[in-house]
Amino acid sequence: MSTDFFTSQDRARQQTGRLIALFIFGVVGTMLSVWLVAVVPLAMAGAKKNNGHPDWAGAFSNWQVLLGVMAVVGAVVGIATLVKLGQLSQGGAKIAEMLGGRPLDPSTHDRNERQLLNLVEEMSIASGVPVPPVYVMDDHSVNAFAAGPDPSRSVIGVTRGCMELLSRDELQGVIAHEYSHIFHGDTRINARTTAVIAGIMAVGMIGYIMFRFIGPTIARSSGRGKNNPGPAIGFGIILAGLAIWAIGSIGMIFGRLIQAAISRQREFLADASAVQYTRNPDGIAGALAKIRDHVATSRIESPAASELNHFFFCSSLNTMFASHPPLDERIKRIVGMGAMRVGAAEATRANSSVRAATSMHAPSAAMSAMTATSAMSATAGFAPAQQAVARAGTLDADAIAQTHAWMARLPQDLVEACRTPEGARALCYAIARRTVGHEACDAIVQSSDPDAAAVYGALAVKVGQLRGDTQLALAELAAPTLRALGPARYKEFRETLSKAIRSDSSVDLREWSLVKCLERNIERRFVKGPLPARGAIGSHPAEARIVLAVIASATHGADQAASAYAHAALTAGLEPTDRPAASECTLDRLNNAVGVLSTINFTARARLLEACAAAAAHDGRISVEEHLLVRAVADALDVPIPALLSE
Repeated sequence: MSTDFFTSQDRARQQTGRLIALFIFGVVGTMLSVWLVAVVPLAMAGAKKNNGHPDWAGAFSNWQVLLGVMAVVGAVVGIATLVKLGQLSQGGAKIAEMLGGRPLDPSTHDRNERQLLNLVEEMSIASGVPVPPVYVMDDHSVNAFAAGPDPSRSVIGVTRGCMELLSRDELQGVIAHEYSHIFHGDTRINARTTAVIAGIMAVGMIGYIMFRFIGPTIARSSGRGKNNPGPAIGFGIILAGLAIWAIGSIGMIFGRLIQAAISRQREFLADASAVQYTRNPDGIAGALAKIRDHVATSRIESPAASELNHFFFCSSLNTMFASHPPLDERIKRIVGMGAMRVGAAEATRANSSVRAATSMHAPSAAMSAMTATSAMSATAGFAPAQQAVARAGTLDADAIAQTHAWMARLPQDLVEACRTPEGARALCYAIARRTVGHEACDAIVQSSDPDAAAVYGALAVKVGQLRGDTQLALAELAAPTLRALGPARYKEFRETLSKAIRSDSSVDLREWSLVKCLERNIERRFVKGPLPARGAIGSHPAEARIVLAVIASATHGADQAASAYAHAALTAGLEPTDRPAASECTLDRLNNAVGVLSTINFTARARLLEACAAAAAHDGRISVEEHLLVRAVADALDVPIPALLSE
């Protein structure tokens, strides 16, 4: 199976360690530079005791000043970094708001907005990523961004020009590019890099304040007279401020260089991934060509665009430290992947030297395309459950097409229900409703949530006739509307839903899967800090055995269940002995087990889910119940697996 998503998530967390190392290096360099600035007035002050010559030896040996400079600079940089990190760690919504974005209403009927939301919903359902909030910047440029600490707390933003000037295929290519950043952990790295640069820039900002305001104010407001030290002190502060400002600026330059080096390679990867996901190179290539040829522009007018430039689809400003590769280079690589329409236009437009450069880049780009194609075809021989795990954290055109067709077939009343608060709640109640013995559930909904009860009554039978996987996909479509309730109102809804689920004194697999789906798609948004991701399966063997035993025995007979468990245990790296007793294989035990396992690292999660798929598909087929189990475990582990069973 492909572990690209899993290794990318772990790498994004490890990248934080590298950024910390670079951060420490930059801070130490800044401290030493500021200390050298402080040494000059110290040496001059010691001239009286050194026969009128600057006392450099005494200044350099004054360790108290060195410690003081280290403390002050460390405090300034540390506080600025933590403040910026705290700001960016609030989730992608905070970054979208900084850029002037406004959230799109899920129930919008504006044609352009509806098309954008449909594309995002299709890609989210097809990949298993929670449908992210979509923000629009009322800017006529063509640009987009993805932001957020992890896939469950990310947002996607686009400009008004992106919706109005791009075709559906071009817009799909841009959105697919942004999904690649989410899958590969780039949004997390971008936020950390921004915080590091902000910390180092804080020193330069203090120097600027000294140079521009404090020094001149002291020099002008100290009165006159030969013995008045005010002008000299003010002039000294101006010079010191100018030097510190320069030091901070140099630190910012190195920070921007690091930022550009990281960002440029990630942009090439996101372009190639967008081609892989959509199987339509002309889509993203056409969008890039429109920006390059000035049919549109990518410049963003927001004041925050400068520090967040590396978040965007294309550079939002002209700068000597480009955070994005040249547009020509990006287009050439995509043409090499098969963008026929744009390739023909490029051939007409280009001169012979440009055509020669295109041929030079085509082999490596084509190799990337072949690699992407082989990665997709590598899952062809897998059982459906294994295919779903192999596609974790990625997209392919078939899955997008399947989701598009499913959404087109949905009855309009179910679609509309997903986009209203009452309808979204009613859909979840309807999923929890049983065909037989539903009277208690109906009564709870009627008494506890009368606003949703009318919609619930109209939809309950229709929802109950759907397959379990399509019911979960409906819940995912309704998730943005449920998130908009806010923590307080959502808590009331969840309490009512819990009562409805337990109205018959039991919880079945479909209901448990719904709860896991809501936890990942909605409740993770309300968690401020990141969840831990460390440790291996071997750290929690008892819990892993419970998970595998429940899945192995879900639909298999006793003998086949034992064989399925043994196979799955070996896949997970566990001894195939000590299989939990049937009495231990309950949903309550499973729920506790996945809660513990949700803290292991993503590489270990990949292995565990591969073992789950092996247990489910041991008999060569996958039932809806088994798919729900594997999908619910993936939800608990915060791993995106498509809700819809592969056709």
